[in-house]
Amino acid sequence: MARNDQKAVHLPSPALPVGFRQFATQVAGHTFEATNAAAVGLLQDSVAGCVLKPLGKPECEVRELNFYESLASAAVASTAAGAMAEAKAPGDNDLAALSRHVPRFYGHLKLVVNQREHTFVRLEDLTSGMQQPCVMDVKMGRRTWDPMSSPHKRQVEEQKYVICKQKLGLCLPGFLVYLPAEEPGKTVVLRHGKDYGKSLNVAGFRQTMGIFFNASTSDSKTRAAGSEILLREVLRQLQEILAWFKRQRMLHFYASSLLICYDYARLSSQSQPPPSPLLNGHHQHHQCSEDPSEWIRVRMIDFAHVYPAEDGQPDENYMFGLQSLIEVVRSILYR
Repeated sequence: MARNDQKAVHLPSPALPVGFRQFATQVAGHTFEATNAAAVGLLQDSVAGCVLKPLGKPECEVRELNFYESLASAAVASTAAGAMAEAKAPGDNDLAALSRHVPRFYGHLKLVVNQREHTFVRLEDLTSGMQQPCVMDVKMGRRTWDPMSSPHKRQVEEQKYVICKQKLGLCLPGFLVYLPAEEPGKTVVLRHGKDYGKSLNVAGFRQTMGIFFNASTSDSKTRAAGSEILLREVLRQLQEILAWFKRQRMLHFYASSLLICYDYARLSSQSQPPPSPLLNGHHQHHQCSEDPSEWIRVRMIDFAHVYPAEDGQPDENYMFGLQSLIEVVRSILYR
């Protein structure tokens, strides 16, 4: 059973190359449209298990592809050079550290979709291995327009998600989550898109985050324990990303998002809450060796609007949103 904020519409299937299919857990971004053959959404490589993201306008395509390639090169160089990489190329080392918080990049390719050629980047599928993937896209920062935006583009962006963006530095373009149904052992899927996100005030945003983390519906001890593990692990990963942003002075990220993914099926299997050292990022599971990061993943996505930092300044815009998100997650955990 599924609940959505939009009426069910049966769209004609796009013409895809053999071996590829639409990505079922896409919650935001450009999607396929019945009336626009040029509109392309995420694809999944059913053989390799990767996600293919279509690149946008030529200038955006160049920036995003350059970002992924630079990140991959820095990671390879850091691995090859070991400790010397930090001493010789601190900028590259910062990029190598960032690569841990970004989906793995497997190159780019061109595919013909709906009789049109498109360029895609091939990325890690963050929901891989999940039985019941819950996915949320959170766009970061009060300012979502980049330095090259026209006055019209700036005006359009300023009118989106006004309340949450200005108060929290956060936008909620979309999410899907599995929730327990009234009938024991059954689940329902709640799925909302950008129209829902635009309607939220601060209180509504906080409430929605509680729903997404199943913190409002954890009516069993095992699921409550799972939700606690989930929140602590998300908090740990968010704090690691924040630590990177506090160090780096290279880049500013505009209209970039965090993708939060977890497997609902694992919530009820977590019978033991994590020991207190988990707060400090140490996973010491005495009765269960499972690493929560295997089924809980927070990654940065969407890099079409990444620019060099002006005058070596920190990215205060992104960090404002990230700190707000950390505060929201912490408030749910400790309420």
